[in-house]
Amino acid sequence: MKKLTIFLILAAGVFMAPFVSAQSFTSAQYSIGIPFGGLKDHTDQVSFRGFTFEYQREVAENVSVGVNLAYSVFYERKDYDSYTQGNATLTGVQYRYNNMFPMLVNAHYNLGTGAVIPYAGLGLGTLYNLRNTDMGVYTIEENNWHFLISPELGAMFDISAGTSIKINAKYDMAFKTKDADGLGNLNFNIGLVFLSF
Repeated sequence: MKKLTIFLILAAGVFMAPFVSAQSFTSAQYSIGIPFGGLKDHTDQVSFRGFTFEYQREVAENVSVGVNLAYSVFYERKDYDSYTQGNATLTGVQYRYNNMFPMLVNAHYNLGTGAVIPYAGLGLGTLYNLRNTDMGVYTIEENNWHFLISPELGAMFDISAGTSIKINAKYDMAFKTKDADGLGNLNFNIGLVFLSF
């Protein structure tokens, strides 16, 4: 029994050692989004109102996993016209909004070491989209949850011992649901990464 206890303690120590000394990365990023698919059909303008928060931890050499939470607003003003949805037609100026909240679990693979570290990543999760179409005193509101896949390419540039600048491009591909079309959103992000142990 004593030998088994010692073996289990040693095995746990060997298994946990990489995680105890592993680096973690916390980043805050400004996001610019370009709409595609069902998002572009509703709001065809580039979004300059986006923010991303990300936390990752190394789990193996060159591999980190974590969570990515973001928020962006897509907005478009449509000219005075007649608009039909279902069996209703309204005439006026339309204001269209998509408030998007992607929530991902992701993994990054670093493609090098040094002052500039390129990486490739993939995220899986969900996207909540709150869509409003406003015209005069009327509003049509829709809210849907989508399954989300998000491939990513980027690089980190060291600016000090514990701080880097992160630049990346990420494509949020939200799949069609029973009630809503699929949404596409190409994000360009820039922000600061803070390293800790």
